[in-house]
Amino acid sequence: MNGKSVIKIQEGKVGMIGYGMLSSLESLEEILGRKYQDPIYWIHLNGMQRAWNFVAPNNDPNFPAEYIKYESFYLKNNNAIPYEKSIFLNIIENKDIRLNCTLYFLTHEELALFDQFELGYTRIDVTDRVEEYYFENGKVYAYKALPAYEYDAINDEDKSIIEKGYLDIVLASYDNLGNEHKLEFEQSTLPHDPNLVAPVVHRKVRE
Repeated sequence: MNGKSVIKIQEGKVGMIGYGMLSSLESLEEILGRKYQDPIYWIHLNGMQRAWNFVAPNNDPNFPAEYIKYESFYLKNNNAIPYEKSIFLNIIENKDIRLNCTLYFLTHEELALFDQFELGYTRIDVTDRVEEYYFENGKVYAYKALPAYEYDAINDEDKSIIEKGYLDIVLASYDNLGNEHKLEFEQSTLPHDPNLVAPVVHRKVRE
């Protein structure tokens, strides 16, 4: 069996990959609304890499109302400048890359919660891409940008930023895992444009 171990997924559970913000256990638990108590595995997905190419309008009509009752500004030279879109991490195909990431196990109801949270992403089956393990009794999923949410230089340039707070969470989660994980993160991630990173403020729009 190529030296792979077998993980038998517990009845009623499903595997979910964290490769960005969800590499942070704290971020995962915040969305779950509970303490995570299942096993955590640090694994690799073969043939995939991270890219800073998920972009979503801040006033996307597909998002729930509480997401879009805000005006968004980034801060530059003490000025608050409005911006239209935010850039986040995504995964793309690259046969030469092995993506280091985190594997969690959730109930199907909790997975549905993440389906709602990951707006603009679609859930894909990555069970057979996991380098270290075979799986019995269940699947492993990851979230990938829907085509409509992939960065388009013509339409998105000069309108989009990477929120510094999001970038900090992602980098801190790999820093906390140690130098090896941090190095692998850098090797399996297309570099972001540092000129796009900015601190932001959100101001609620008056009703």
